[in-house]
Amino acid sequence: MGLDRERYGTPEWNPLGDVIKPGSSVVIKPNFVTDRVPEESGEAITTHGSVIRAVVDFACIALQGQGSITICDGPYMNTDFVRLVKASGVDKIAEYYEKYSSIKVKVVDIRKEKRILRKIGGVRLEPFPGDPSDYKVVDLGKDSDLFEIIGDCEKFRVSYYDKNEMLKHHNWERNEYLISGTVLNADVVINIPKLKTHARTGITCAMKNMVGITGIKDWLPHYRSGPAERGGDEYIYSDWRKDLFIKLKDAQTATGNILFIVIARFLSALLFFSKYIMPFKDDYIGGSWYGNDTLPRTISDLNKILYFADRNGVMRDTPQRRVFVVVDGIIGGEGDGPMNNSARKCGVLIAGHNPVSVDLVCAALMGFNPQKIPTLKYALNCGRYKYFAASAEDIDLSPSNCMDLQDIYTLYNCSFMPPDGWKGFIEYGDFALGIGSKSTECLY
Repeated sequence: MGLDRERYGTPEWNPLGDVIKPGSSVVIKPNFVTDRVPEESGEAITTHGSVIRAVVDFACIALQGQGSITICDGPYMNTDFVRLVKASGVDKIAEYYEKYSSIKVKVVDIRKEKRILRKIGGVRLEPFPGDPSDYKVVDLGKDSDLFEIIGDCEKFRVSYYDKNEMLKHHNWERNEYLISGTVLNADVVINIPKLKTHARTGITCAMKNMVGITGIKDWLPHYRSGPAERGGDEYIYSDWRKDLFIKLKDAQTATGNILFIVIARFLSALLFFSKYIMPFKDDYIGGSWYGNDTLPRTISDLNKILYFADRNGVMRDTPQRRVFVVVDGIIGGEGDGPMNNSARKCGVLIAGHNPVSVDLVCAALMGFNPQKIPTLKYALNCGRYKYFAASAEDIDLSPSNCMDLQDIYTLYNCSFMPPDGWKGFIEYGDFALGIGSKSTECLY
């Protein structure tokens, strides 16, 4: 990318010096999903410690002994954070900096609670200390991308969470999120996602990674309950079995009655497995298909907050912090992500100054048409809070060895298999980018 080009190759090289100033508060946001994955899939799902370590090193150089570095995330609800940190090697990174550097590296789980899925059904809550810097409620109101569909707010859902709690925070009066104080207090956020696919959004790279800056997932609409033909986007066609299944699932999260939960779980299983006798009209459930129009709006909202919410959670008209992105595509994840990805060894890193431009390039690099990724549609038309003020055609690329994006796609094993609910919808027919091809936005 030509960062600090004049000093490249010398001990004084400081590539992040224009992003991070001495004395800055730096937050590094990896993609920490869960500790509960098969060993062979772990590197496809979670940001690798070696990439995190390199970014921490460059951040420390830029700070010049003044400031702070915090690695934080809010992973999947039942994740053992300590175990995940150890598996990633981040605990060793923190130990190294504690011993050898004046800049200490803090590691923070920003979840307010852990949710344990009971074997009998339902969810048990385990409160956490949460973010040591507390949280702020950020209300986007009518500037939320969800406001366009707020008439359907009673259908907003996220699996295994209480729909009634969701409705308190997304309605005609408010569209609010509980955001980590650690993130809001940051001068710089370095986003280190994985290059992988996602069942509800097609891809999950830089923009989607911001779901982890929230303290409570109840406030994050992931889909609209019910079939598309009745105003939902959980699946396409109405089917009495699916309709009953989702009602039972809602009921299980809203009650503590063990007997009811057991009965509901048994009936849900019968309904689900009936598809092997009489197939459903479509195979989608939980918004895991190309028609999901809810989660992309939520993701867009969170990126607005990342840029424009101040330390008190108040939305401002100017960006409040700098952002830099490094996508870990050394080993990518394809198929039904975000937790059931199969590993694809690509050997690429994608870096840039804006999560939208990076995700546009990532989508194309994976063999997908960026125009078919709903998250990118909302990013390119994000209303008042424009965290990407250009167009796809304005993106400049600086591929290594002067290769163009199609060469990288071919030579670096980047032909990703999409999630099941997206197959046949987002793939390119003929490889055509529709984005720029010169200069210095992203590096491979």
